[in-house]
Amino acid sequence: SKKAVDDLRRIVFFQSSYVFSARPIPGMESILKDEKIPIVGGGNDSPISDEGDAVMLTSLTVCNAPVEMGLNKKAAAPQRAAPQAGSPSPPVGQVASSMETLTMDMRCDNCVYTFVDDNALLAHCKETGHFPVTSSADEGIRPANREEFVQYANVVLRRALGERLARWGREYIDPKSWTEPEDRNGRSLGVRVFKAYSCEFGWNKSKPLPNEPLQLVVTADLRAKVMRTKSLLDVMSEGSHPENMRYDARMQAALKRKWCNEVVIATYDKRCYSVIDLHFDKTPASLPVKGMDMSHAEYFKARKDIDLKYPNAAPIVAVSGRGGSTIFLPAELVCGNELDPQLKMKLPSIASFTPQVRYEGIQEMKKYLTLGAQKSRTGGGLLTSLGFGLVDKLIQVAVTKLELPVITAAGVQVPAHMGGMWAPMIAKANYRVNPQHAVKLNVVLVCHRSIRNHGAIYDSIRDMVNAHSSKYRLGDKPFQRVEAGDRQDHWGMVEKYFGGTKLPNNIMVLDFSRPPRGQASDPAYSVVKSILGKGGYLSQFVNFATYDHSNPRDVKRSSIILSGVARQILSKCGVRIWVSQTMFILFANFMKLS
Repeated sequence: SKKAVDDLRRIVFFQSSYVFSARPIPGMESILKDEKIPIVGGGNDSPISDEGDAVMLTSLTVCNAPVEMGLNKKAAAPQRAAPQAGSPSPPVGQVASSMETLTMDMRCDNCVYTFVDDNALLAHCKETGHFPVTSSADEGIRPANREEFVQYANVVLRRALGERLARWGREYIDPKSWTEPEDRNGRSLGVRVFKAYSCEFGWNKSKPLPNEPLQLVVTADLRAKVMRTKSLLDVMSEGSHPENMRYDARMQAALKRKWCNEVVIATYDKRCYSVIDLHFDKTPASLPVKGMDMSHAEYFKARKDIDLKYPNAAPIVAVSGRGGSTIFLPAELVCGNELDPQLKMKLPSIASFTPQVRYEGIQEMKKYLTLGAQKSRTGGGLLTSLGFGLVDKLIQVAVTKLELPVITAAGVQVPAHMGGMWAPMIAKANYRVNPQHAVKLNVVLVCHRSIRNHGAIYDSIRDMVNAHSSKYRLGDKPFQRVEAGDRQDHWGMVEKYFGGTKLPNNIMVLDFSRPPRGQASDPAYSVVKSILGKGGYLSQFVNFATYDHSNPRDVKRSSIILSGVARQILSKCGVRIWVSQTMFILFANFMKLS
């Protein structure tokens, strides 16, 4: 029947060149006897694979739980109870007398159903003619090893999660449940935040003893997944009607430079793809699907049940698929995977969950392993239907609590109540070095030509460095300012200046960099660092993509970042910014061991 086929598909799991099945597959033993008969792609009325592959059964192994779990004292295995030979068959759905000596499970052995009590199970068996799962000693069944069993358990877990949630990478989300964070003025930040459930089986021993049985444990956590609300089509059309938008040669070249080789995410299945090209002369309605008599717009309607809002809008996005193939996706169904640097800085506040919310997420995962907690048309929870249950207790693990170490910065001790945020205290550190004995650093200021007020920013950093009264001070003005641009225009100007200029001693390079639009870090960073390192020059970068200090909307935040820059400069010169008692304890232990 169709239901029997659906149940079988639910409990068969394909893993590379082998297959897991939670129950015997009808007819599999007879196929194994007929050697070299393909199941798929054999030309003998067998199904044909889309990729032209052939599938042949080479071996069949029946396994139960590993012996290390201590569950199979007599090699017990699930088995359907059948009447004894020569004895009359019991009425349909009634348990045979031979079952009285067996242990009955709360699961049906003929379909993927599980029940909360005996009465519900027996009523189901009476109505359908099915049998409950029982256990009995049986020969020919070998215990699985730990690797086999945990792999089987995790593939079942992924199937169970995928039946109710959508997969996104290694996590699972509810695609209909999300939040859209806003800024302080109530405007949308342009992203949606999803609760992403992470769940995996593993092994654990409650006590580290040789005879202690292994426990199959599940580790669950709640994370956040962030996706843009604007599609690639919305970004390219810039507010115009996408189907009326026309792109000239200059715009096409600029968009290809920006998006080609970038990673995008498909909004309908959350898969990531690398962009190969943008085809501005094609639309989802005009581009046919290779080998199919339909357009891409028709394909997404028929196969994905997605009605495109703009089927006649260009461009269509070419992305890399499996085996070097090219896949074409409508631009309205993909969005950029990389977030803007300003938005990345807000992730800790918009994409994190409180302990209570994470606990509730873990409780939601426990329902997948709780008998009767899930009901659906497919017959309840898959994990409980296949014999996975949850013990109502948490695993105890040994932990060591580390006390807050004593932190001292130039005589200023950080109090315990400020252990989570002790940077403001360090800003008060005073090394009390006589200015006449201090070393003046000759600062070469490398500045991106788009940064305004660079002089005022330098003055702020100078004052913060000099306020520590350490052995190293910055001069009132930079020794020299080098104007730079992006990429080669950045490292080229640095190389030109340091390659052809006679410089005094005690050079310190301060680089005000602004990465190209849409990038969090400067591509020229590593090249410039290499040039300066080979020349023996100390350097400190200030990333204006992280925060624009030339136009600070939050002066306090800018001051916190720049004070950290000041401490970095002193630290690179050899000043010991802070001392922790824990550092000395760890060092002493190391010396004893060596």
